[in-house]
Amino acid sequence: MIEIESVRDIEKLEEVQSKRKLSLEQYEDVVREIVRDVKKRGDEALFEYTERLDRFKADKNSIVVKDEEFDRAFEKVPDEHKEVIECARERIERFHLRFKPISQFVEEDGAILGVRITPVERVGLYIPGGKAGYPSTALMTIIPAKVAGVRHLQIATPAIQGEANPYVLYIARILGVDTVFKIGGAQSIAAFAYSTETVKKVDVIAGPGNIYVALAKRVVFGDVGIDSVAGPSEVMVVADRSSNPALVARDLLSQAEHDELAGCFFVGLDRELVDRVEKLFFELADKAERREITKESAKNAVFIYTPSPELAARCVDSVAPEHLELHLMDNYGFMNMVSHAGAIFIGEFTPEPIGDYVAGPNHTLPTSQTARFFSPLSCDVFMKKSSLLHFTKRGFDRVKDCASKFAALEGLWAHKDSIDARDRNS
Repeated sequence: MIEIESVRDIEKLEEVQSKRKLSLEQYEDVVREIVRDVKKRGDEALFEYTERLDRFKADKNSIVVKDEEFDRAFEKVPDEHKEVIECARERIERFHLRFKPISQFVEEDGAILGVRITPVERVGLYIPGGKAGYPSTALMTIIPAKVAGVRHLQIATPAIQGEANPYVLYIARILGVDTVFKIGGAQSIAAFAYSTETVKKVDVIAGPGNIYVALAKRVVFGDVGIDSVAGPSEVMVVADRSSNPALVARDLLSQAEHDELAGCFFVGLDRELVDRVEKLFFELADKAERREITKESAKNAVFIYTPSPELAARCVDSVAPEHLELHLMDNYGFMNMVSHAGAIFIGEFTPEPIGDYVAGPNHTLPTSQTARFFSPLSCDVFMKKSSLLHFTKRGFDRVKDCASKFAALEGLWAHKDSIDARDRNS
């Protein structure tokens, strides 16, 4: 247990975060080498990594999902599961439609000014498929891209021994995805970023993945756009004595089962509560269905006691968690003290898994403290803005003198002449 009783004690938590980042960055050299290799050798490197890691004979034909594979996926997904998928799809789509950015313009005397918003042309979506299949991520990534109006969508998803998740294929087909590639890891991100003979370059890469995928997105950012650095999952729960320790422990475990690098943080405003939650969490981790993962990820768990809500809020902002759950008597009062979190789940009946599936807001969120500057996946990621300026002669006359003098102030005489010439010739 870490005890936070003053602002200076926050340094203890920052040390934990630094060690966690160092443990993740050990993968960076490997990722950079994979990205360089695929950029240089294209398909040849992509097939080699796919064959080595996903254990099937990868070539130009085998990595592309064919019509008959989509047909088999439709047969494998039971009707009751199709109903579940439709329920989630409808809620996610409704949310993203409601918050889709729109172009806006204002008229002045003699001028029209505004922002024109248009979708990007090509998008590559990553759908995890290694330790578990994630059809929910297929919905969460494809839907906002479609709502944004993206014309060309490609998916990369790992296919162990050549078999892609049938639920992911079913969702990709009903939502109108162009192409699904049976590729994963850093190599798929590199293929999307730089193209190979088989995979076309995209404008934006989005979707969560393991540490290799997250670091690869960071490496290629700038050559393509990305949604965020969404790596190993993490949750932070803040609770007081009004909370239910059994529910809190289970919510922590729901993230611990993602993978061995998952991060679980608990901040308790009562010392006895912290002890109870910690004990329950480790008991559950030892007995969980996916205990081969949870017993490892539990080793990363951090349990914090602080008597002060203000210090608890400072702990949250230090971690800037992907998911923040609040189990407090005054949830909204506490939320207003917090600045950095990918998604905030308020109250006992809003466990993080509700957000994973059916709430509506996206479950693809920034991790590893990047919630300080990245946002959840949304239509915005797949859209770009162009400023629009249109001055009539009357509008130009209103601002020409100020603009001409500003150009002179900066010593940019061709700028000044461009403005003044219109006045001389009018």
